Amino acid sequence: MGGGGGGDPAAESRRQEEERQARIKAATDEINNIFANKVKKTNPDGSGFWVDGDPANARDTLYADQRKTVYDLNKTEVDRQAKEAERTNRFGLARMGLLGGSVDVDSNAELNRRTNEGLLRAGGIADQAAADLKASDEKTRSNLISMAQSGIDTGTASQMALQGLKVNADSVAQQRSGSSIGSLFNDLSQAYLANQVNAGRAAGAGYGQQWYGVSAPTQRYAGN
Repeated sequence: MGGGGGGDPAAESRRQEEERQARIKAATDEINNIFANKVKKTNPDGSGFWVDGDPANARDTLYADQRKTVYDLNKTEVDRQAKEAERTNRFGLARMGLLGGSVDVDSNAELNRRTNEGLLRAGGIADQAAADLKASDEKTRSNLISMAQSGIDTGTASQMALQGLKVNADSVAQQRSGSSIGSLFNDLSQAYLANQVNAGRAAGAGYGQQWYGVSAPTQRYAGN
């Protein structure tokens, strides 16, 4: 009357689900630790543990470096354009005998305004470049965690996380290939100057010899 019996199907199902969840957690932890600049070490018994990696390899360091590089690139272009516009404006004023008058003062005030606007624009471009890189990292991390839910092992998760970070880091070179500040002073030397000549003649008065050049705008905006 005796009979054989198999294992408990419910218990087996629970065991399999626990193993699946453990694999998901291990792969997710692998991904998150790599993106957090952690490095895996091995205990004598073969078990692993995570420690902080070199701060120079941290993604926050890369974001800050990306911002600085893009800002410096565009600021250099702002300074170049400002110096060229100042020189063109000065020659134009000299040809028309307007150096030292109201047109001189007003046109150089406009140069200063546009230089300041260019520096602010350079800061915005740099902020966006850093934000775009951070968003790319977060998108990569999110995609990999979704893959971890499907059951990839920790080795595959680690390899894909490292590759994803490398791809995103390599892509920043495209944003460092040239300035994107645009032209700041194209219409200044002719249209603006002509308008100021007419305004100066109408006012019939000068403002003295004060000079507001922008050949060294960094002196006024240092630290921005």
